[in-house]
Amino acid sequence: MGTLQRYILRSFLVAAGLTGLVLTFVLSVGFLFQVFQFVMRGASAILVLQYLAASLPEVLGFTIPLALMVASLLVFGRMSTDSEIAAMKACGISFLSIMRGPMLIAILCSMLGFYLQNYAMPRGHYVRRTISNRLALDAGVQLMEPGRFIDEIDNLAVFCDRKSDMKDDDGKGYTALYNLFAIDRRDGFLREIHADRAHMRAEGSDLVFTLFDAKITPPDDGLSGTASFSEFTYRCKDVVSRTKKYLKKPKDYDFMELFAAEQEAKQQLIRAKNPQPQAETAEGAEAKPVVSEKAAEKWYCRLKFLLNYRLVWALSSFCFVLVGIPMGCQAQRKESSKGMVMGLAIGIAFFLFILLSEALASKPAAFPWLIVWIPVVICVGTACFLIPKNQ
Repeated sequence: MGTLQRYILRSFLVAAGLTGLVLTFVLSVGFLFQVFQFVMRGASAILVLQYLAASLPEVLGFTIPLALMVASLLVFGRMSTDSEIAAMKACGISFLSIMRGPMLIAILCSMLGFYLQNYAMPRGHYVRRTISNRLALDAGVQLMEPGRFIDEIDNLAVFCDRKSDMKDDDGKGYTALYNLFAIDRRDGFLREIHADRAHMRAEGSDLVFTLFDAKITPPDDGLSGTASFSEFTYRCKDVVSRTKKYLKKPKDYDFMELFAAEQEAKQQLIRAKNPQPQAETAEGAEAKPVVSEKAAEKWYCRLKFLLNYRLVWALSSFCFVLVGIPMGCQAQRKESSKGMVMGLAIGIAFFLFILLSEALASKPAAFPWLIVWIPVVICVGTACFLIPKNQ
């Protein structure tokens, strides 16, 4: 690699790296706010760190293309304004040679984008949704916070003035709650529970309260009044969030899982369009359920769109650099903001088309899997128009 190529590549990487750091911090604010809520609830540090690590691929999926676009506009805009591009051309260096280093970086980032979109981000999304259940349990059951209602437990809100972690004679831990007040809606009606003291422990998916000097209003559905107890065991069945397993959605599928699901949806659509009589089913073969043609078409459309959506996002790094370099070179001293404004307009249009196609993901008549490719066509077309002008 020559001195000139190293100079261009170094300037481009520095600008992209600094821009990427700033954008990563800005786009991470939403995740940091969610993490802050978990920390305030007393969630464990390990789960918080796992949640942040699982969020990073999604942030990088946005910041890498944007950082490359901004770096292309800034670096090549400065080089054009300082007449460095003109000097290179005067020395016989073609514009395509000038673009070679950044375009190589763009190709590598597109490969990284494919990995992020099809493997790291789906896995991260699945991990975040799974961790959320554990965080809700850790915050809502194990780390009861005095002075506020804990409503992370399904259909049960609990308040206490004071708490202490203790162990019984068998060495099993429990939480002692003082001046407890609870609202239970699990049985389809509202029941209020008051107790001077309660011992709380989780047993599997159940939450067990041993109440002392307690009052329950009403004692059961259809009954009125208040029941008083000196000691009473109150079991809340199947309320612990950890037992709820988060089921994978298409957004959580990696590339091969999504491709397999798309092929299966295609076969399902064929069966829905051409239902076979029951007599034609092979003997001993299990008949596959046939959904309505409309539902099968929507499901196939959404999966097909998602495959193309991820490919377009992966190509965004390549497209942004391809169009950003000639856009940046359009900047002149007398119109220094022209290239920046036009480049940012291309970037905004890119994302708007993606959002539009995502809104139409379940509408087969709109061909969303084709609409999502429009920004790629615009970027390539714009680059094919501008690059010859800079030769």
